[in-house]
Amino acid sequence: MYYHLLNIYRYFAALIVCVSHFIFNWNNSIYFEFTSILGVELFFVLSGFVLTPQILRLEKNQKKNLKIFLFRRWIRTIPPYLVALVGAAIYFGYGDTLNLLKFLTYTQNVFGDSTSPNFFSVAWSLSVEEWFYIFLPLSILLTTQSKIKYLKLNVLHICIITILLLNLMRFYYNGVEVNWGEEIRRSVLFRLDSLCFGVVAYILKDRIKKKHVIFCMICTILPLIYFLTEPLLIFESTFAQNIFLPLCCICFSSILIILTYNQINSNLVKIIGAFGANISYSMYLFHIFFIPITSNLSNNLIISLLIYIFSIKLFCWLFFNYFEKPLLKLRPKYN
Repeated sequence: MYYHLLNIYRYFAALIVCVSHFIFNWNNSIYFEFTSILGVELFFVLSGFVLTPQILRLEKNQKKNLKIFLFRRWIRTIPPYLVALVGAAIYFGYGDTLNLLKFLTYTQNVFGDSTSPNFFSVAWSLSVEEWFYIFLPLSILLTTQSKIKYLKLNVLHICIITILLLNLMRFYYNGVEVNWGEEIRRSVLFRLDSLCFGVVAYILKDRIKKKHVIFCMICTILPLIYFLTEPLLIFESTFAQNIFLPLCCICFSSILIILTYNQINSNLVKIIGAFGANISYSMYLFHIFFIPITSNLSNNLIISLLIYIFSIKLFCWLFFNYFEKPLLKLRPKYN
């Protein structure tokens, strides 16, 4: 089943990141640094959620569907990334060849996002996604073929175990001497569970009562709103850091489930959602190029912001139609 509201959700998350980064560049407001973090967390959970039908296909038939799954994901994600990465290397300067190679192989933040120069800063979240595409299928292959009964796990069990283990690891590892942003929040090793939350949410969406989902959303969204009013807590309090990421994942998983309850028949919603979904990935990739170009066009923040948003959308619409869309037609299909 196709859920049109998830396209609106994706578009909204992309706008949050783009607008937050622009305003943060304008006035260095910690509030907008925090909202940009929320925008990325929205993306992570959504990615796991919408990929779950393909992951379940993979679970049923690994030999037949593994190549299809990987090629579908790689054709969708890697070519636009390479275009943006080359652009960033030219525009911002990539340092040395080894540094560029790390970004090319999504290895610049496997253990921590401290590469220098970090010329393509948004790439850290893309690395998390790409490694998830390898981690979960590999886990499925290893567990389903295991001869040990207790290691034969399904997708749901793998994701729940991953969530529990990585949360325990973060709690244990984090401390006042640890740079939470670089070494934990933007580390591939510590963030694979964020997509697992989306997978779990999709699998359980029809098994959990609505009142329980709404209860989970309310219980998690309230502390997130408090963090939004006091964003310094996330950067200064180890306790706040430890609970922030699971709070985001549970809250956004609950919201995604709620968005699937009603099918939307409005053509306007479908059109806006489709447009937003089509350009959201390129918006995330390319918005950092437009910030230095448009931020100095006017002394008025609102005018500069409007020019910035219009420019990004126009570019991304053209990029999708003339670069991404032809490639998407080449993706293999499941039988």
